[in-house]
This record gives sequence, C-alpha cells and structure tokens, in this order.
Amino acid sequence: MSRSFSSVIFDFDGTLFDSRKGIISSVKYALDDMGIPYPSEDELTAFIGPPLLWSFKKQFALDEEEAKYAVSKLREHYDAIGYLGSQAYAGMESLICALKAKSCKLAIATAKPTIYAEKILVENNWQTYFDSLRGSSLKGELYPKERTIGEALEDLKVMNKEKVVMIGDTIYDIKGAQHHGIASIAVNYGYGKTQDLKDSRPNYFVESIGELRELLLS
Repeated sequence: MSRSFSSVIFDFDGTLFDSRKGIISSVKYALDDMGIPYPSEDELTAFIGPPLLWSFKKQFALDEEEAKYAVSKLREHYDAIGYLGSQAYAGMESLICALKAKSCKLAIATAKPTIYAEKILVENNWQTYFDSLRGSSLKGELYPKERTIGEALEDLKVMNKEKVVMIGDTIYDIKGAQHHGIASIAVNYGYGKTQDLKDSRPNYFVESIGELRELLLS
C-alpha cells in the first residue's frame, strides 16, 4: 500500500495531545465535590475518550441524576482551567507543518466535545492547521468514530480513499477507518492497549511520533 497520503485524519486525545493531566484533574474536582474517594490512576485515565456520563455511571455506580451532576462539576473545572492541561506531544507540530508543506489536507475526528478541541487548538495556535474538526456535542451522546470520520471525509471532499489515512491510539479509530475503507495507523504512545490495537489489525503500527513521521513523509 502506498504511503503517499494526500489527506490525513487525526484522533485528538492520545494522538495529537496528551490530555491526561487536565482530564484527570477535572474528574478529581468532581469527585471531591461529591465526597467520592479517588480510584487508581489507571481507572481515572479510563475517562479519556468515552462519554463522561457513561464513565461516571460505570466506574462509580451513580444513577442518572448523580452522573449528570458529576459531569457538570467536571466541566466546570475543565472549562475554567482543565483544558489548559492538554499538551501537544513533542514533535507533533513539526510533523503537521511538514504535512502541510506537502499540501496534505488535515482533519481531526474525535469523541471529545468539539468546543473543547477548538479551545485547545486556539490555546496552542494550531487552529489554522486543520481543514476539518469533527467531534461530539456537550450532551453526552455517544458519537461513534464512524460518524466523525465520515463527517471529516465529507469536509475534505475525498475523491480517492486510497489516499486517506486515519491515525489514532484506540481500536475505535482503527475500526472507524475500516468502516469507511481507508487506511489506518495505530500509535502506541497514547492511551490504547497495545494488544487491543494490534488485534484490531491496523495497516500500520508505530511506537513513536518519530516512527509516524518516517511513515508519513518517506
């Protein structure tokens, strides 16, 4: 398969940005408010990606109203300062600039609420890099990756799917790419589990941004 991609779609958390610090601090803020003890760091990290309402219900056995309240407190903190805890992975901006120099169209397809992704891009002066940003709403619905990838493909006006690749750190990114018949690259520096990623059968598997750069630019 050709590595000469003209359109590149990125996941957000765990692929472009390390969002762990901001999200975990916001989860802890909500738990403090409700008097709930913190679980392990691994369990807190599991909040990165899935819908928040579902995560609070699953991890803490909260009912609907309790979970909605927890989400509201988390967002109170995240809106104020939590989003500032997202840090671009070292070397990622350089890679994006190199792709832009090759006239690649770039997009983001994420489960993250669009408004938060936009704020983080602006905070990092990345808002001009991407031709499309597709995420979820703040209402807590589960937006399948197939949906956001499909919307990004429409925005990019893709004519040849063989020239498109989806890059992400979870099986949802890989399965979403497969649903649309486009290539996928699994990155093993994010939050996904290594064996799960390999079992999802991505077209390419990389351990670092250096390997990702070599793959996309060679």
